[in-house]
Amino acid sequence: MYRRVSEDKALKGRASSWREVEEQVKEQEDAIRALAASLPDDVAIVRDYCDNNTPASDPFIIRQDFENMLKDLEAGVIRGILFLHSDRLARLVYDAARVCRVFEMNPQYIGLSVEGGVNLATVEGRGMFVMQATVGNMEIGNTRRRVTRTNRRVAEKGVMHGAPRPFGWGEDRRTLHDVEAKLIRKAILAIPGGYKIADFKRAVTEYGYVPKETKRSREGVRVIQHSAAEQILMSPRVCGYRFHIPEEVRRTAEGRLWLPDFIVYKDGKPVVGDWEAPCSPEEWQAAVDEVKRRKEANKKGLKSEKHDTTAVYFLSGIVRCGKCSTPMWSNPYTEGTTSYERWGFRYACLSSQGGCGGVTRMGPPIDDLAETAFLLETRATLGEVVKKAEEIDETVHDKRLNEIASEIEDANARRREKRISTSAALDLIEELEAEREKLTSKRGQLALQKRKKAILTPDALAGWENLTMTEKRTRLKAAVRAVIVHPLGRGKPFDPEMIEIVWQKNQTAA
Repeated sequence: MYRRVSEDKALKGRASSWREVEEQVKEQEDAIRALAASLPDDVAIVRDYCDNNTPASDPFIIRQDFENMLKDLEAGVIRGILFLHSDRLARLVYDAARVCRVFEMNPQYIGLSVEGGVNLATVEGRGMFVMQATVGNMEIGNTRRRVTRTNRRVAEKGVMHGAPRPFGWGEDRRTLHDVEAKLIRKAILAIPGGYKIADFKRAVTEYGYVPKETKRSREGVRVIQHSAAEQILMSPRVCGYRFHIPEEVRRTAEGRLWLPDFIVYKDGKPVVGDWEAPCSPEEWQAAVDEVKRRKEANKKGLKSEKHDTTAVYFLSGIVRCGKCSTPMWSNPYTEGTTSYERWGFRYACLSSQGGCGGVTRMGPPIDDLAETAFLLETRATLGEVVKKAEEIDETVHDKRLNEIASEIEDANARRREKRISTSAALDLIEELEAEREKLTSKRGQLALQKRKKAILTPDALAGWENLTMTEKRTRLKAAVRAVIVHPLGRGKPFDPEMIEIVWQKNQTAA
């Protein structure tokens, strides 16, 4: 006998739902055994195939017991099947055809349904079975279309969709969580200044957040994955925007989706949800653009933009050899003389990285020298930096964006009033949507530039000691082009005069 009950989404989440499903499966078993009892004495049920909580209408889902049943039928391990109704056995025409093929090749097999009058041993019965599967598949398709339209309408109203509590919000999913929302806001504001997704992941783990389903760390403790941490920050929900991913997109997607691409628009404007947001759309867009820029740079393999989640040393890759100008990299000491062990690490021009291998210098003194010079020089020019940041106007495209929203609304109104054809309206709307996308991107880029200029303001440098290493390096690279380490004889003490700091354009050399 074959039994199956799909997961009832109306019952999902209820403590008693699994009991109700079990009761339905037991009812199917009782009905099938009653049918078996009415058959000749030489007929007996020897196998029980049950795909509980498994839909039969999804071609991407494999029903394991259904597949095992077909193999056993083809091999002659069993010589028939009993089932409640056709829609319990097959809801895809493809699956119905596979079942019919077996019975056409083995006309002596028994294939009976409790309901629906299907007899797979006859041509008429198989025709009825395929027809019922076809009708069932049509019903599923119609239901999916209705659900898709309903979900889209709900999204356009800004109403939340049923889901577990998102990180950053309370159990009501509307009010902000006291601690988690602050972690999100801190990360969003700091990303343009060099803050990494890995930094946020580390902060979330230290906070004690334990995801429900994820891989375990080497210590066996569940930790949030990098991609999941990224999705928390890149979700439009963070700035209050509603997003919606159609089911067909989820099914066909390879890997995680880029959530900023699925913001819901109505009348040309993003739909704002009915929940509190930890940051503004402008702040979120600046973070999104920076993460996107990093991804693109990483794909292109740019060495200066190499994806870095574990920055440890202040000047690694920034400091350069005074003989060949090749970047020098950190080289921790694991053994050696007492003085080397005291310093902990060195910067070395490595021949394996294309360098000459002729310059090596203890790291901490160079770090201290560069950090002190950077802070002194930056604080001396703060007024000019603040002025440049204030000169960037990220709202320069807002007027045109508002005009586009009105023009899209006007095009829809003319289409509804049949003043223009649907085709003409779509041509106009698609053109306006493309322009809106470009201007929105430009607005985000301006906001990102402003955020990056602001990383050298008094407020940003006031918390210098509390910044992560990646944030410090980002601020340093905004002002310092390179730190040149000139050759020094072996055994000679550290000499600041042999360290040259090269500033970015419009900066003085030291």
